[in-house]
Amino acid sequence: MQSMLDIIKTDRGTIHVGIECRKNTDAVLVTLHDIGQNHVTAFESFFSFEPFKPVLENFTVYHLNFPGQHEKADILPENYVYPTMDEMTDIVKEVLDSYSLQNCVCFGIGAGANVFTRLALKYPSYVECLIAINGVLSACSWVDWSYEKLSSYYLKSKGMTQFTIDYLLYHYFGGKNNDCLNSNIVATVTNQLKLFKHPRNLGLFMESYANRLPIVLHRPVIGEKPTNALKCGVLLITGKFSPAVEETVEMSSQLDPRSSTWMKIDAASSMVLEEQPIRVVNAIILFVQGYGHIARAVPPSIPPIIPSSVFQEVLAFKDTFVYDNPNIDVEETLAL
Repeated sequence: MQSMLDIIKTDRGTIHVGIECRKNTDAVLVTLHDIGQNHVTAFESFFSFEPFKPVLENFTVYHLNFPGQHEKADILPENYVYPTMDEMTDIVKEVLDSYSLQNCVCFGIGAGANVFTRLALKYPSYVECLIAINGVLSACSWVDWSYEKLSSYYLKSKGMTQFTIDYLLYHYFGGKNNDCLNSNIVATVTNQLKLFKHPRNLGLFMESYANRLPIVLHRPVIGEKPTNALKCGVLLITGKFSPAVEETVEMSSQLDPRSSTWMKIDAASSMVLEEQPIRVVNAIILFVQGYGHIARAVPPSIPPIIPSSVFQEVLAFKDTFVYDNPNIDVEETLAL
């Protein structure tokens, strides 16, 4: 595998692209991240996950970054007008055209999934199938719009504040009812946000996403000519504690049930790639196999989900058990 970084100049500025080249394959996987992320923070951990490597071995991967969001990005000019989500769709097309790419497997999270959905609707020949993590069709709700607009104001005027960090953590992990939070993942994400080099760039991105227009889709009806319907298959994934669950249900209701799958993962939030990667890998392998890719790959087995409250009780039991019975193999006993 050969990795490289590329810069593509478009009518709306430069787009930084991370490329993982693999020989002997024409299959292409294109990614696009969510607000508060770049292609490294969004995908590096998941793409390094051992069970996902059989997928990557069969694709050349193009990681796209929203303007000004890539690692070590320079601050965007004062007069820079951030592209809307619809304009970003045309930018993505322009980037794919520069590499002569069509018929791609598109893998987007949040804002990235939103742009890829628009791309599939407007330019269907570019999207063979779509993997959408927390994909939504609707415009921003009034509550989210208020928080994102205020966060954008702080990011542009004061830098990264606790208010913005708290809102983005809610965007990623949901509210206080999430009893499956992984403190290590939360700490990692919090640290990444605090290290954001130019918060103003993120403020412009969040403002653009907050002002997005709704995507008008209609579920195809047998016997009728489809209008505003996606022609590609869609794997739509969310977590049980994601704030976007209801919006993913709405999106699923407008997709062709013959070529789309909606999946809600227990013990996960919006960060399903980090929290339940084995389940996402399993779903992706089965999904892309339906399009003739990685035919020989075997989906990994899925272990049962243990709620965090139960897991803590098991750990407490284990500690007590070891203390009272030092000669017993606890791992083997618990496995029984």
